[in-house]
Amino acid sequence: MAPLFFGSVDLLWVIIWTALLSAAMLCGPAEPIGARQRAILSAFIAISSAYALIAVVQVIPHLVGRLDDPIWQRTNDLLQLGVSPRISSRAEIPPVAIGHFLLSVTSLVSGFFVGTSRRGGELVAAFARHAILLYAIYGLLALALTPGLLLWAPKLAYRGSLTASFVNHNTAATFMGAGAILWFCSAFLTAEALRVSSLRLLVLLPTNEEAAFKLILRLAAGLTCFFALLLTGSRGGLICSCLGLLVGLGLMIANRLKPGVWYVLASASAALAAMLVWLSHMGRIGSEGLFDNGRWRVYGFCLEAIRQHPLLGAGAGTFPEIFPSLRTADFEPYGVWEHAHSTILEIAVEMGVPIAAIIAAAAVASVFILARAALKSKDRNRRVFAATAGILVLSYTHSTIDFSLQIPGYLIVFGIILGCGLARSAADETPPPQKAGSRLSVVAGSPVRTRKPVFETVSETVSETVSETASESSSISGSNAK
Repeated sequence: MAPLFFGSVDLLWVIIWTALLSAAMLCGPAEPIGARQRAILSAFIAISSAYALIAVVQVIPHLVGRLDDPIWQRTNDLLQLGVSPRISSRAEIPPVAIGHFLLSVTSLVSGFFVGTSRRGGELVAAFARHAILLYAIYGLLALALTPGLLLWAPKLAYRGSLTASFVNHNTAATFMGAGAILWFCSAFLTAEALRVSSLRLLVLLPTNEEAAFKLILRLAAGLTCFFALLLTGSRGGLICSCLGLLVGLGLMIANRLKPGVWYVLASASAALAAMLVWLSHMGRIGSEGLFDNGRWRVYGFCLEAIRQHPLLGAGAGTFPEIFPSLRTADFEPYGVWEHAHSTILEIAVEMGVPIAAIIAAAAVASVFILARAALKSKDRNRRVFAATAGILVLSYTHSTIDFSLQIPGYLIVFGIILGCGLARSAADETPPPQKAGSRLSVVAGSPVRTRKPVFETVSETVSETVSETASESSSISGSNAK
């Protein structure tokens, strides 16, 4: 429900979700944590602790004189207030910045704890894709029936674009893109269950009928989310969602076919080129290009701010306050830039280059971990791994040109999915329990249930029928002889 209330951007909702996620986190892991899971969790806690330590150091007065922000000296010279200088341009850490940090920690850790259970991981993925589908359906209905309203409030921005319950259409696009990735990866796994060696088996086997029905529903759900994504009108959201979908489905195909490295690289390059050609003629991308000039100018201002405070940054949550001092006279005079429209650049401005580099390296490592798990998985887990890797690619690439990960309504969902995926990828895999009615075999002296292949079952049924028919014929012949 985090995306429901205008993306939960208000401080009240940040507090509520932080309290609920903290309670979920304090419940502990669903199952005992293994060695690899403990290593991943320890790395995340270490990065979070380093981030929090830098934020505290920034507001301590008289800590490192040569790193103090010059704004304090100018304030004392002009107003004679005698305020103590510090590294940050603010005297304290903004409550919103604290709330967003706590949300990122509690959402990922609580998702991680749930993901220690195989059943929990499957439930998280199922809840996520169904919830996003409901938001997509609501967004489509709201755009058609109440285009001037955002929930119950007047829609002041992005009129004519689908935003669902978010204020910004770019964040809505990433949210719908994540849903499309989840549904299409699930549909791909369902398609693999179909037995299509012959049309007769495809029609007659009950398992095929059930799988075909599921495939149709999941494809319809994925197309609904993708259609909602198109109606957001977000250029970056569409490009990054298609890239994430390409990664997710590519991992599913690579897991099944086991192709060589060069074949994978060539296929990925061809698919990426085809995707870019297709997207270059669609909507705002075809008419307005990929980027607007304003963002490039802001990125230049951010680089200048990073040059002034490269090690420890300008202070956590201070970008809205320091950006007016970075604007030049020839920059557009209207508008308030509360975000840098690049999360990693904003982190580098506020927290310094070392912290930004560590976070970027951790993001790349998380994609590698999930992609590797998707390629090696031999069960239904590969759907979760591939979809999560695709969502990571979508979110990370989009966060380099926008601020979707800074909106609590999306950050919470992303953090839970990421934590759950990381926990499942590092779990010590055990054979899943088999369903009842399977054939009994003996391995190492103990009975073990193994399932019969579909074609073996069909063959045995045919053989039994032929044997019964032959027996009846023999009996009849014997009677006639007597």
